[in-house]
Amino acid sequence: MSDFKHKNMTGSLFENNYKERDNQPDMTGKLVIDDKTYQVAGWKNQTKNGGEYIKISVSDDEPQRRQDSQSYKSVGQSIPSKHLKDYQDKQKIVKEALEDQPIISDDEIPF
Repeated sequence: MSDFKHKNMTGSLFENNYKERDNQPDMTGKLVIDDKTYQVAGWKNQTKNGGEYIKISVSDDEPQRRQDSQSYKSVGQSIPSKHLKDYQDKQKIVKEALEDQPIISDDEIPF
């Protein structure tokens, strides 16, 4: 990663090479105002008269947690999924099959 830091009241936008859908920004970057860094996203648009412009959105660089938010805590006993049961059954079958196999020592390998 680069150690580049924007000066106050400056920013940069770069082409978004990872854009896969229309709702994703065409450009992304950072902006510094009053020594606080913000994320910037830009979408290329056209006016009714055909003129081009860039619509931008600015958000905090680090998302803020709400003061009243708490981590979810488990209540009661968890119920394993059907897929987990299938996996555990198959894992048991493989383990039992491998236990029945003789272990081959290095001396028995013909090369």
